[in-house]
Amino acid sequence: MDYQEISTNVFAIDGCAIIKSPGYGVGPVINVDASFIVPEGMVDQDFSFHRLMQMDDIHKAAEAYGPLPTKQFDPDEPRRPSADHVSEWRHLKKAISLSSNGKAKLASKKVNAATAEFYADDPLSGPTDWFFRFTLTFLGRKHGVHFKAMMEEFRSISKAGDCNDLMDHYAASMVGERFSRYREIYTDFFSKHSQFAQVALQAGLGLVPADDMVATSVQFDQVKSFYGDAYEIFAGSVDFLAMLNNVKHGRKFDEFETLTLDRYQKLDNASKFNPFGANVVFVALCSEKDNQLRNASHHKGIKMDADGRTLRYRAGKGGTGPELEMTYASYLYRSVTLFLQISVMAAVELTICSGSKIDLPFD
Repeated sequence: MDYQEISTNVFAIDGCAIIKSPGYGVGPVINVDASFIVPEGMVDQDFSFHRLMQMDDIHKAAEAYGPLPTKQFDPDEPRRPSADHVSEWRHLKKAISLSSNGKAKLASKKVNAATAEFYADDPLSGPTDWFFRFTLTFLGRKHGVHFKAMMEEFRSISKAGDCNDLMDHYAASMVGERFSRYREIYTDFFSKHSQFAQVALQAGLGLVPADDMVATSVQFDQVKSFYGDAYEIFAGSVDFLAMLNNVKHGRKFDEFETLTLDRYQKLDNASKFNPFGANVVFVALCSEKDNQLRNASHHKGIKMDADGRTLRYRAGKGGTGPELEMTYASYLYRSVTLFLQISVMAAVELTICSGSKIDLPFD
């Protein structure tokens, strides 16, 4: 844009050509959005700005989690690029890999470069600190509230009971394997981010898509197993919550009300949430945990209709139950929500590691 002449210059890049515009109402209209799902009736409507129509709901949802943060605009403040989670994860993953393979100096160079680009006001201390702060950038207001509630619950439990044995057990037997799994699901999620980004903002606010909302980019084969994989990781991580709940009730961390730790670990994944079913804070974090959808996703038993918008799968063991359906937009939303729950767990554990002087998993 030439702000003096108020004129523009249009040119074609490779793979494109400039054509004469068809008359009004003649050319086909396809509304697409990389960050929003679209009402089905507006996909082919001209002069339809579905994003603007959703902004009011988004603003109200954000306010429901407390006052919106404000910041005085400083025209002299250095402008930094807005968050590009896919690109940042690519660099962060490399730093973690270098650190894990004993290449501390190369990892440090990656961390220093990330500080300059993303965190200049507060330098990063290492790959784990970077992983933690990166996680906080995409949690969203809903899961940010979950994170704060989880930390308050942990502080309450550790103040009233003795968590030392649990922390020793966590440091010796749990932390390494858990963060290896977290790292894997982060990599999987951000490799498919172009699909999940369509609902990420809504999931971060708990705005459940209406049945008439559709994703404008549909690559179901790319994400069909994600929910099942994420469910496995999440259900395999809530044992820490179950152990904390034991301490809360005055028992040793490995003493359940009716189970031993060994018997708990052998439960099917759907049952691993039951021992802390009366803990309101823990249950709130685990709202997305559909074992039927997990089975269908894990065993690739979900099919997409020809319309590219409706998914069908069968409930029950082995997929022998009644047929269920959901929209593709809903599947993306629930997958992102499950990933955000995992991310809260990771952030909580890293905070506890730091406070309990446990070796950080990526440093």
